[in-house]
Amino acid sequence: MNKAFIKKYGTLLLLATGAGIIFQLPYIRETFYVPIQNAMGLTNEQMGLLSSGYATMATFSYFVGGIIADKFSARKLLTFSFIATGALGLWFSTFPGFTVSRVIFVLMGISSIITYWSACIKATRLLGPEEEQGRLFGLQEGLRGIMNALLVFGMTAVFSMYVDEVAGAAAAIRVCAITVIIIGVLNWFFIEDTKAEQTESIGTVVVGMFKCLLIPRVWLLVGIVFTAYSVYGLIGYVTTYAQQFYGMTATTAATLGGVRYLLQGVGGVFGGFLADKLHSRWKVIAVGCVALAISFGLYIFLPSDVSLYAAIVGNFFFGLIFMYAVRSQYFSVASEADIPIELSGRVSGISSALGYLPDVFMYTLVGGWMDAYGRTGFNMTWAYAVVMAVLCIILSIILGRVIKKRNAK
Repeated sequence: MNKAFIKKYGTLLLLATGAGIIFQLPYIRETFYVPIQNAMGLTNEQMGLLSSGYATMATFSYFVGGIIADKFSARKLLTFSFIATGALGLWFSTFPGFTVSRVIFVLMGISSIITYWSACIKATRLLGPEEEQGRLFGLQEGLRGIMNALLVFGMTAVFSMYVDEVAGAAAAIRVCAITVIIIGVLNWFFIEDTKAEQTESIGTVVVGMFKCLLIPRVWLLVGIVFTAYSVYGLIGYVTTYAQQFYGMTATTAATLGGVRYLLQGVGGVFGGFLADKLHSRWKVIAVGCVALAISFGLYIFLPSDVSLYAAIVGNFFFGLIFMYAVRSQYFSVASEADIPIELSGRVSGISSALGYLPDVFMYTLVGGWMDAYGRTGFNMTWAYAVVMAVLCIILSIILGRVIKKRNAK
């Protein structure tokens, strides 16, 4: 095993670990919702406002992050992101009150996105040539899930050591924050500096950002991320569905949440190596979405019968594997689409900002359906997922044809 191999995959492990762990802090209120709520005396609406503050800033930050990633060194950006986010996490672990906490979460929307997301994608892409992009992004997705699971299990163990749930939550948050800071320090020593893009002025990079919007392939990438991410967001409702109509207990649902991270590892690695085997990332996305359309369609047609409990759980696992296989590839497909490496940050910023827009409206939409129509509302949600999966298949095939025409020239 030579030094180059160790360096490449050691760096990939570091990037994957960071990709999962840095987002635990902005979403920490979901893991310890009740203890945080009790510690600060917040209403459910106020807890929701913490989420909306982060999501709103994150949407804006994806655009800016794409510009920043193509202007400054990935090493410096990643190091800053982890240390800043970890410091904000330590601040939040003191439970400073609602107003200050809103500021903290808005700042996390900057530190975990503007200086992190596009830089991480670009750093991963720089690790290998075109023929290795599928496995690199697939391994990153898979390792991300495994490392995420380890951190969550560790935080849960720390939380359980305290009789006072507020003190336990604070300690768990500190463990997460300190881990994030340590990863930031490791990034400084192990991520290589990128210098080629630093010769461009900010003005040139910004103009380049808008020029990217004139590239049809970029809009296909946006559509693929938008539709695939919509399906990804909706798969999280399956355990709630199983609790309401198939007798799943809350404990089992929580356990499946941990299993989900492990299946992220299986699906991510599977998708990455399959992409390189087929010499095509768009084909993996298309095939994965065919499986997802079938999976969500089954929820519509399976009757509400407790005897079908095992079938629902099995279908959930089946869907998760293909969902993470798809998710592992929808950013690596940029290289297959012949997006120049010097535009990588800007294109990933555009794809993320527009592709993640379902976060803004989708959960409110389907939540209203579920509240108003019960089982029928869930069926409407599953039908929405099927439609998004089919649209993703169509967009992937169109992208494949565009790629084929470009290669034929």
